[in-house]
Amino acid sequence: MNFLRKSLLYKLVGAFSLLSLVTVGLVTFIAYIRAKESLQESIFARLNVAISLKEFELNEWFDNQQRAAILLADSPDIKHRIRILFTGKKNEPNYQENLVFLSNYFSKVISIKPDIQEISILTNAGIVKLSTDKSQEDTYQGLGNTITYFEPGQTRIVPNIYTSSLTGKPTITLATPIIDESGKRQAVLAMTLNLKAIDRLIREKTGLGKSGETYLVKQLTGKNVFISGDIAEAERAEHKIISEAVESEAINSAMQGIDGFGLYLNYKGAPVIGVYRWLSENNLGLLAEISQKEAFQPAVKLARDIILIGLSTAGLLLVLIYFLAYQIAKPVLIITDAAADIEAGKFEPELLESVKNRFDELGRLARVFQSMAEQVHAREQKLKQQVAELRIEIDQTKKTRQVAEITETDYFQALRQQARQLRRQKDMK
Repeated sequence: MNFLRKSLLYKLVGAFSLLSLVTVGLVTFIAYIRAKESLQESIFARLNVAISLKEFELNEWFDNQQRAAILLADSPDIKHRIRILFTGKKNEPNYQENLVFLSNYFSKVISIKPDIQEISILTNAGIVKLSTDKSQEDTYQGLGNTITYFEPGQTRIVPNIYTSSLTGKPTITLATPIIDESGKRQAVLAMTLNLKAIDRLIREKTGLGKSGETYLVKQLTGKNVFISGDIAEAERAEHKIISEAVESEAINSAMQGIDGFGLYLNYKGAPVIGVYRWLSENNLGLLAEISQKEAFQPAVKLARDIILIGLSTAGLLLVLIYFLAYQIAKPVLIITDAAADIEAGKFEPELLESVKNRFDELGRLARVFQSMAEQVHAREQKLKQQVAELRIEIDQTKKTRQVAEITETDYFQALRQQARQLRRQKDMK
């Protein structure tokens, strides 16, 4: 610190270095904040678009399944064979023929439409008469809160997702009546949907980056569970995914029917930027999230590049400033040395030759200083000459006084000697 106080050169260089660091830091901070804000707005817009597309695709998917169920239930051939199935006897050849035909037909439908997991024909009382899953036959499958029941003319349904008592997994079952020629309901067609189809639809993350994730959440038995989502099976087994409750600020808000977006911690406790929406038509919460680290990586890279470029540029400018400051400090040092020589009684005008030829303020200072130094030197020489002459006069005065003193002494001595001689002569007489 003492060195900095005493050195003009290092004061200039130090001040510029500090100013450069502050400027680079300020520019980096502002650029990072602005880039982060722009990225945040862009990502929110992208996530909103992604969620809107997922919602549209999900509604379309449910509508397609509804239409498939209606087509099956309205098929004249299916109605005819089901009537035989319900009115005939099991030991009749016609009964067995229709039973085999319906089983094969529904199995073929499932093979063609993988979104359908199971097709069953139920009595009006809810007893499974025929099913592609033989374990379901002759069991009771109520048409209450666990099944989405709709009439053929119903254009919009709200699918009911429930936890299956047989599998313990979330299940969606659509049921529609089979109406006979007289307009009476003779049976019910129930179609259990494959949630893996929803999972494929929702998990598609085009445009959401590597960490992008979209998933559906449903509240079942008092807890929020995944209906689908980009959850790696290596992390948790499928039965744990659907049975474990998931919690986050966004999930809880979506389950309360609140739409929103923001920066928050997801169900894994990882910081994300996300958008959440309550799908009232499907009674589901849909969320789209991206890791904040990935989302703001361009802003971090921009800040890093600004720092590197700024520090590199500041380093080059620092070298230039050092030489510039040296060019400023060097003439000052020369003038200072000249002043020190004058103080010591020496004066060498040629020391200022390299400075006084400059056209800037330092050259003017050197010329004025040289003129002043020459005047001081001339006055000093004149003063020395006057002092020397005065000393000569003093010496001459001293010599004259000494001669006068000597002459005066001899004079008095001669008078005294004459007085003694006169006394002697008088005494002799």
